[in-house]
Amino acid sequence: MVTSGTIGGDSNFDAEVDACKLRIALREAIEKDVGVENALAQLLVTRTNCQRQEIEAKYKELFNLGLCEHVEEVVQKGNFLDSVKALLLKPRVYDADCLHEAIVDGNDSTICEILATRTCLEMEEIRAIYEKEYESTIASDLDDYLESTASQKDFYLKILDSPRNTTTNVDGEVTASALDTLIKAEQCLWDMTKCPDVLDILAGHNFTQLRAILREFQRRKEGNMEMLESSLKKHCSDDVLSMCIVMWVKAIRNVTQLFSELLYLSVTSLAADSARVIRIVVGRSEIDLTQIKSHYMMQYNKQLQLAVQQKCGNDLSYSNIIALIIKN
Repeated sequence: MVTSGTIGGDSNFDAEVDACKLRIALREAIEKDVGVENALAQLLVTRTNCQRQEIEAKYKELFNLGLCEHVEEVVQKGNFLDSVKALLLKPRVYDADCLHEAIVDGNDSTICEILATRTCLEMEEIRAIYEKEYESTIASDLDDYLESTASQKDFYLKILDSPRNTTTNVDGEVTASALDTLIKAEQCLWDMTKCPDVLDILAGHNFTQLRAILREFQRRKEGNMEMLESSLKKHCSDDVLSMCIVMWVKAIRNVTQLFSELLYLSVTSLAADSARVIRIVVGRSEIDLTQIKSHYMMQYNKQLQLAVQQKCGNDLSYSNIIALIIKN
């Protein structure tokens, strides 16, 4: 499937011109006490991440001050600042920072979202950046965080090393054997202490093989087309592990549809999950945000941009910058 982002960059890009524009806007914000949010948003969301890295480098060269550092001095803490910082960081640096924060905070939903939705190459880069930045490994930090939660820790570590989309080979014998194991696990109400092989199956094969296994599981019984995700939610007593496996399986099936669902949950919950909205909208803005928008419209009969603005409209500068990225 061909995917596309909403940010394509400026064909007449000039890093020095942009750096000077931002310098003027930031200085005026201090000297004249005027808002800088609109100037930042209008420029940054029309540049690709590579172009923003050039602007950052040129800004430091010209003014002996990092652009992100200067923005933090001028803009109040909050969702708008978080959005700008997400735009200015390299994507995998941003992922590594979000993952570290999630592990420290014990935010399993975010940990699983990042581990489940990145490609093999992206995960390799995240792991290298994480180790350099935090002088630790993702695996060891997960091990410390989940010291007493064996199945969940085991699953995280397995998907960390999953082959994901590196190959497309499908073996019929593997599919048949995996199906037997999953059916037995379902009969045991997905108790991973009794059926530890389930985690090896779900994390140990490439995505094409896993899609074949998931299709056969759905056909396991005549008249019963229940998907593995539904069975897990219904029968697994470990809510956190169930949530993580379900997210992983949904990412295997269709990652853009998963992002659409996560955004819907983020903007329809009692308190909007702005961190997740920023992470997905900025993170997918040059990958597949166009497809995520389409999925959102098809699934929920509402424009994603409108949903964000209605939920977060009270935080005007934040909702505007997110809407600009979505609309772009």
